[in-house]
Amino acid sequence: MPQPPLRVFLALGLGASGLVATLVLALVASRVASQRLEARIESELADVATSMAGRLDRGLFERWRDMVILAENDTIRDPDAPVERKRRVLRRAQETYPDYAIIVLIDAAGRIEATSTGALEGVDVAHRDYFTKGRHGPFVGDLHDTQLLARLTPGHDPADPPRVLDIAAPVRGDDGRLVGVVSAHLDWAWARGVEASLRETSAGTRDVTALVLSRDGTVLLGPDGLRRASLPPDLPSVAAARAGRAGTEAETWPDGRRYLTGYRPTRGYRGFPGLGWTVLVRQDAGTAFASVAELRRQILLWGLVVATVAAGIGWFAAGLLARPLRRLAVAAAALGRGEPVAVPASAVREAQAISHAFTAASRTLRQQDEDRRAADARQELLIHELNHRVKNTLATVQSMARQTARSAASLDDFTGSFESRLLAMSQTHNVLTANHWEGAGLRGILSAELEPYAGGRADRIRLEGPPVSLTPAVALPLGMAIHELATNAAKYGALSVEAGQVAVEWQVDGRADRQAEGRADPRAGAETLSLRWRESGGPPVTPPARTGFGTRLIRTSLERELAGEVSLDYAEAGLTCRIAVPLATRTEAA
Repeated sequence: MPQPPLRVFLALGLGASGLVATLVLALVASRVASQRLEARIESELADVATSMAGRLDRGLFERWRDMVILAENDTIRDPDAPVERKRRVLRRAQETYPDYAIIVLIDAAGRIEATSTGALEGVDVAHRDYFTKGRHGPFVGDLHDTQLLARLTPGHDPADPPRVLDIAAPVRGDDGRLVGVVSAHLDWAWARGVEASLRETSAGTRDVTALVLSRDGTVLLGPDGLRRASLPPDLPSVAAARAGRAGTEAETWPDGRRYLTGYRPTRGYRGFPGLGWTVLVRQDAGTAFASVAELRRQILLWGLVVATVAAGIGWFAAGLLARPLRRLAVAAAALGRGEPVAVPASAVREAQAISHAFTAASRTLRQQDEDRRAADARQELLIHELNHRVKNTLATVQSMARQTARSAASLDDFTGSFESRLLAMSQTHNVLTANHWEGAGLRGILSAELEPYAGGRADRIRLEGPPVSLTPAVALPLGMAIHELATNAAKYGALSVEAGQVAVEWQVDGRADRQAEGRADPRAGAETLSLRWRESGGPPVTPPARTGFGTRLIRTSLERELAGEVSLDYAEAGLTCRIAVPLATRTEAA
């Protein structure tokens, strides 16, 4: 049975691939667009909740500030002012904000002296929170029923008394003595007005319901069926708001319906601390995401149309691709036999690119073989270098362990000293490794050793000198010496007290400087690093009775290993250590 031509395979393949790719692209585009639209809808609900929480906080702050300002009124503060004058001041304050049910002035004994309406005067309210807490500072009480105002409202249903918020502030005389408390009962109609205003500003969001929950989860404002009820604390939006978060949740409510809920806890405003309320703004999930479902349908419909067109185009494109592919197959066979490749030019850019790739393939294979041999040689060299460095490091550790054991008073003393010296060596290794073991900056080594003692103070450690790069042979012994100086300063010297300071200064002396001095110095012909360690502000210094291991380590590592010089001056004001070591090779460090 003859095989079908390449064009048939390509046509079927391209057509099927185009159909699948277009359908997948349509699904992905639908998902991405839907997610963005859902995120925008969720963001809108969260913004509505945030806006309402902010309005509630700012509104209560303004009323809280009203009472604070009213408490500073000269007439209110004057115990001798006529009651009628005080009543007029209270009445004007209520007229500026009609949502005040009543504003009262309470004397220091807890009896109402004057009110904005003239009612309730003479009533004893000494046991009320707004008096007992308002005596000590500005106070805002949570929402509650008020039976006193219910009796003053003719025809009011006794089963549904007015609900108010108590806002109070202390009134003090010129001598600071408490003369009374000014308090206002803010009608809960104020919050319903905030909700109504919010509905007007978010008119584009349909079927939105706002709820305000008290600190214990009781619904203070919301639909009639939920008012005064408590929402389950495990409802995701309620739990998240109680945890102090803000956002949106798609969740199922106790009525069995699914809602998209925006939530935001109130957090107070300026000096007003807030009442711990939670604002929920919910919308039926079907209504909220209706536009998302419609968008998905439209994208899938157009995706099917585009996929069908792509399948037709694939059939015609297959004819254009079949001819250059046959030529490329012949060229690939020639390349496999090791023959020179010469592929004719093609009008299809991709086929032309493949022909150039075949031409370059043989050159690339030869070059890769040469590169592989060079890499093997480099790897062998690196192994030898690693072996040499490991041996040197182990010899240094062995020597350091032996000398530390000789001077240690106990096993614990040996363990602490040996570990700290190993850490100092590892820090210097880290600096060298960062520079591929080509060198290490002197400032970097000093900073690694001394920064832990700075204690966040810029003046405690002072480093001053030019950039200097040290070879590994110089960096490791010098790093150990700096570690011993820092450890000694932290135990007994300047770094053992809060006011102590350490200054490290260095410079590089050239060949000409030493020749001019006429010294017969083994270091002549090489640059020399001169470093001075100077402590100040520490305890008085006394010369040691014997030479410790730290001093021996410094002299051994610098004088014997590096042919350097070390001098220690135990001045009473602070230790000074001068170090001079030759630099066999040195480059400028950044």
